[in-house]
Amino acid sequence: MLTIFERYLFRQFLYINAIYFCVILGLFTIIDLFDNVDDFLVHGDGNGAFGIAARIVLYYSRQGMLIFDTASIPLIAISVLTAILLLKKNGQVKPFLSAGVPTYRIITPALLLGVSVMMCVKIVNREVFLSDAGHYQHASRGSAEKTLHLVVPKYDHASQILIDGWAVYPEEKRIEKTAFLLPPDIAGNDMINLQAAEAKFYPQKGKYPSGWLLKDVHPRPETIPLTQKGKKYIKRTRQPDNVYVVSEIGPDLIYKANGSSRFLSTTQLVSRINSPAIDANAARGLEFDLHMRLVEPILAGMMIVIAIPIILERESRGLILSAGKCGFWLFIILASTYVVRFLPSLQISEPVQAAWLPLFFVVPFAIWMLDTVET
Repeated sequence: MLTIFERYLFRQFLYINAIYFCVILGLFTIIDLFDNVDDFLVHGDGNGAFGIAARIVLYYSRQGMLIFDTASIPLIAISVLTAILLLKKNGQVKPFLSAGVPTYRIITPALLLGVSVMMCVKIVNREVFLSDAGHYQHASRGSAEKTLHLVVPKYDHASQILIDGWAVYPEEKRIEKTAFLLPPDIAGNDMINLQAAEAKFYPQKGKYPSGWLLKDVHPRPETIPLTQKGKKYIKRTRQPDNVYVVSEIGPDLIYKANGSSRFLSTTQLVSRINSPAIDANAARGLEFDLHMRLVEPILAGMMIVIAIPIILERESRGLILSAGKCGFWLFIILASTYVVRFLPSLQISEPVQAAWLPLFFVVPFAIWMLDTVET
């Protein structure tokens, strides 16, 4: 059971997080709306000011989910710093020290519980709300129409089929003016460009594999001399003009794949890493993202262990200097999580090693700082 003071500190930590998040989202909304308010006015749905306001709220609510996922760890860092600074400024730690209660016993349980709550909110946000909503970061402002993106051609490394087209609508999981290039080991003795008016992606459901349903295909399916391997990936449908192409390359992989992969749920991430359709380099990047999700909660907890002795140092030189020193070291910790992202691409380390590398520096530093706290 938490004491009265611990409950007070826990609530204060959550309030600080909420305030900082509202400030960040408010600044983003004001700046972005100031530059792009015309988009909401032009795409008005005829409901007047109420309709425009509803579209603004809907758009920036979705952006808020993306912002929270990206900024949650920096929010935790600055909230830990602020909460401990307020304790020191108000002299709320001294009475407990006078009673013989250790500093870490006063502060750590409540802040660790607060960090756990914030990490749980982040996990729910990512696993439930953002798992199929990464396209929100590229959504058009104010328009009720689905957002159009140009297709970036992508190979399915399992079948060696090149997936191409003119435009992709991620919300509808649809490609317009589709062009799937079939290799000779799929289409017979020659390469065949399988064109269609549109294609829609269907995820795996039970024993039915994921893939693209191509409508009004050319050339017609019966004229393609499919090989034994081709019959595995090219399926005819009840409609003679349609064909189903088995593939695990979804809509998010044929436009801005690097930006949308970090919003996948953990289940989707593991499935994509093990998928033979994904190339080795992309799988290495996904492995890094998976292990960073394991490292982030540990780093968030270590920030508390580091911030306490820096701010509540035995021989402190002042509140402002302590705040600056603590902010510097927390910034170094956060910056290290971004720097290590480049190590696998530079062939310096493996993705798993790069993801866990910040802990090899943070943990010894935290242990070294333990004895400097006033207690």
